[in-house]
This record gives sequence, C-alpha cells and structure tokens, in this order.
Amino acid sequence: MNTLMPTEPELHAYVDGELDETRRLQIDALIDSHPELAREVEQIRQDMQRLRASMEPPPADTPARLDPFRIRRGLRDRLRHRAAIAASLVMALAVGGMGGWQSREIALRQSYPPMADAMSAYRLFAVSATPQMVDVKVDAQATDERELQTWLNRHFVQPAPLPDFSAYGFHPVGGRLMSSEQGPAAMILYQNPQMQSIVYYVRPQGDLRLRNGSRTEGNLMAQYWRNGRYLYAVVSPTDNPAALPVQRAVAPGDT
Repeated sequence: MNTLMPTEPELHAYVDGELDETRRLQIDALIDSHPELAREVEQIRQDMQRLRASMEPPPADTPARLDPFRIRRGLRDRLRHRAAIAASLVMALAVGGMGGWQSREIALRQSYPPMADAMSAYRLFAVSATPQMVDVKVDAQATDERELQTWLNRHFVQPAPLPDFSAYGFHPVGGRLMSSEQGPAAMILYQNPQMQSIVYYVRPQGDLRLRNGSRTEGNLMAQYWRNGRYLYAVVSPTDNPAALPVQRAVAPGDT
C-alpha cells in the first residue's frame, strides 16, 4: 500500500515534533523521495521560525547587541549591500562576458568570507559563556546530546548528527536558533569543564556553492563542510590549546 502524502496540518505537526513515531517515519521517507515535499517542509519551518522571532521579545537582561530586532536590521543592511554588489556584477557581465562571471565569483568571495556568520555566532554567544550567561544565550539547554539532537531535528530537515567531542573534553550544553542571509541557522555550544567553548553551526547552503575547507580570522578558526541540504562549521579559538585536538579531529572532513 502506498503511503499517503501528508496534509498541511500533518506537515505543521511534523515540524513541531507532534506526530506519532510511525507517521513521522513515513513522512521522513516521503521527504527523502519527494524533493518538492522537502522544500515545502523547509518553507513551513522557516515561516514558523520567523513568526517566533517576531513575537518573542528578548529577555530583559539580554545585551542590546543580541536583540533580534538589531540582528534582523543588520541582516537587512547586508542584504541591501549584497543587492548592490549583484547589480554591479550584472553590469560587469554585460560588459566583460566571461570576465564578468569571473569577477562575480571573486567579488562574492571577497564580500562574503566563508562561514562569517558562524564566526559571528561564536563571538556573540560563546565568548565568556558562563553558566549564568548560557541561560540567557541559548534557546535549548541539555546535558544529554540526544536532547539537543532532537531539538535540532525539529527545526531542520534531517540534519547531520551532532559531532561527538567528548573525547577531547567538550560536551554540548545548549543550542540557539539564528538568522543567516541564507535562511534559518542554528548554533550548538560545546564547553569543557574549564568553561572553554567551541561552536557547531548549521545553515542552508544558499546561492554560493561553498567548497569544504577552513579559514582563520583573528584568533578564530572556522572549519566547514557541506552535507546534504546544509553547510556545517566548527568554530574554535586558535589561541587555546584545549581546542587543538578538536581542530585536528575536524580537519579530515575539510575535503
């Protein structure tokens, strides 16, 4: 018997994690075989995240720089800047033919360094993340990695499993939904017993087909890769010896 395609209420229940296990697995299978259904689920997920972001005020003690209004305003400014770049690239293409396409790639790479949003997430939420600040900075707290994986699964369509850094002393302590120019994103904060932090970051691929790799900016390193629908990154400090084993462990994935 063919599995029935889900109704719109079922899709909303699927995104909210409210379906029974049997039906959820059926819809998982349908998403794998029907790209248009996967896109519809992703659109519902994005719409619900935008709705939550617009309705939920920040905590009273949240620093002003973490205010969702300020974050969204910054994203709009960057989008306008991106549109201006795109317009100039169209002109370059009209004048220069193939040279215009090359200019487009160069300009976009220079204007949007790989996973700059992941590094920004680290600076916003991982620096000086004391236990008290973790309470403010994350949307989901957990001492069990499986709980955070379930939280991530509710907001993204079949994301990759969370990396296990426990062998290096780092454990996931919380997650936060973010906004990127490519769509909804998420940050998972890992810490060791000394309260030193690294960040695991997930976001849609967007327009640029980013190659796997790594880059440093200041005292931070972002190691990033593509898997399925999403881009992933691990951001860690280069001046902290405790993070070096994690960087070495992630490095083989930069292919």
